[in-house]
Amino acid sequence: MGRKLTVIAWLWARTVKSPNPAFAQVDVPLASTFILSTKPGKEAYVEPVIESGGYRFTVMVGNPKDAEAVKNGTKLPRANFRCLMSGAPISGDYIKAEGKAGRMGARLMAIVAEGERRRVYLPPTEAMEAVARLAKPEWKPEGDVPARLTGGTCVPYGLSRWGDLFTPRQLVALTTFSDLVQEARERVKRDALVAGLHDDAKPMRDGGTGAAAYSDAVSVYLSFAVSKTADRNSSLCFWESPMDRLRGTFGRQALPMVWDYAETNPFAGAGGDIYGTAHSVRGAG
Repeated sequence: MGRKLTVIAWLWARTVKSPNPAFAQVDVPLASTFILSTKPGKEAYVEPVIESGGYRFTVMVGNPKDAEAVKNGTKLPRANFRCLMSGAPISGDYIKAEGKAGRMGARLMAIVAEGERRRVYLPPTEAMEAVARLAKPEWKPEGDVPARLTGGTCVPYGLSRWGDLFTPRQLVALTTFSDLVQEARERVKRDALVAGLHDDAKPMRDGGTGAAAYSDAVSVYLSFAVSKTADRNSSLCFWESPMDRLRGTFGRQALPMVWDYAETNPFAGAGGDIYGTAHSVRGAG
């Protein structure tokens, strides 16, 4: 019997057109691994199925027969990959050129849901992928990503502007959260006045102690929460298969390229959830 489960994350692989002329119309995946979970008794992995001149992804449970091949995905040594359709090598230079030309895409590989005391890995659906592509952000961050960073940078692959580091759906969520901070600030101020806090109209930065300063303080903590949420809501996050969890953008002080990235559900109660992030910020304060 079918059950309704909460989606925790969507796992994507970046794609480029196959360099093999026979499959030039196919957007092939740049997957550094097909492994989803390596937890004992909970092993799962993605299995590509080639059919009808293209491919689809399905999810398998258990240990793969060829563990090494599944572990490597379509990755070859250094920044090279192989074409899923033909096995032809895809050079790092070709990938960089496609990325800089704006021709790098993404394909949904798997869906992570919250099961009964465990993660449940599900194959992607056309409907899930279509919904993700409906998001239309009205704004995205500007400015250049540093072209050189100790530890790596994604700039050579076309992710050269800050807005390039987020999916459209992530941008819609983060800009909405940011807009709501100001709305929350005004509501907190009104509630503080109703509760009897004096109105000296003096902001916190000027040493105020009234309703205005109180609302300033709350909005600062909410801003911290949005900032921390952004760390776990970019296309440079990835899924840690040994831990069954999402890894944030800044695992180290760098912005290296992430080929198969994890897009978290910010309302799922898992990593990157705005409610959980706000509570963790409050606890740190």
